[in-house]
Amino acid sequence: MLYWRGDRLITVPESVDPGEAVTLILNYIVAYQTLHRSARVKPGEKALIIGASGGIGTALLQLGRLADLKLYAIASKSKHAILTEYDATPIDYRSQDFAAEIQQAEPGGLDVVLDGMNRLDDIRRSLPLLRRGGRMVSFGEPASLPELFRILAILIKVKLLPKGMSFKLYGTSTYFLGDRKPFLEDWATVFRLLKEGKIKPIIYARFPILEAARANQLLESGPVVGNIVLLAPE
Repeated sequence: MLYWRGDRLITVPESVDPGEAVTLILNYIVAYQTLHRSARVKPGEKALIIGASGGIGTALLQLGRLADLKLYAIASKSKHAILTEYDATPIDYRSQDFAAEIQQAEPGGLDVVLDGMNRLDDIRRSLPLLRRGGRMVSFGEPASLPELFRILAILIKVKLLPKGMSFKLYGTSTYFLGDRKPFLEDWATVFRLLKEGKIKPIIYARFPILEAARANQLLESGPVVGNIVLLAPE
């Protein structure tokens, strides 16, 4: 038997597949809040997704299309089919210079950059792509502590000298500890969207929870699109 605090629980509709429910709890909440609470997107805006083929990236594709955004998405070429399925313009990070591609396609600049990689070089190259009033939100895990400090230095610089743009870092732990109410509201929203068929988590593979090591090996091997979920025995 498992005991947990009632104020941190939400009701999951009986009709929801457990594997899909798992993806909503983290990946879809990150995507939804990055779009609607951090970036505050508006219909018709132009957005770039960095790291578009993973669990959060594919959630951003679905929710971004639902928000009526014009999407550009970065992933390896072998995963471009899923990007175009959600009406995004694909960019291959191996063979294309994403900054040059965006500058050519959108000379007036982007409204939003959604960065799931949190790499220093990507951030430095993405900020100049924003138009005046543009917003960049990074939500990935930095490669190292020194890299994090360099990213924080850029964050402070943009806050002090905004030049008509904004740069934010999003993290679920910090936001949840600060105020749980938005999470409970947004979880209810994404579960409603799932129940209405407006979103559909992409599940690449399912593993019993005791095979987590094998699931992680698959995740690190490269071909995964969407989510890998671990399921407890029934």
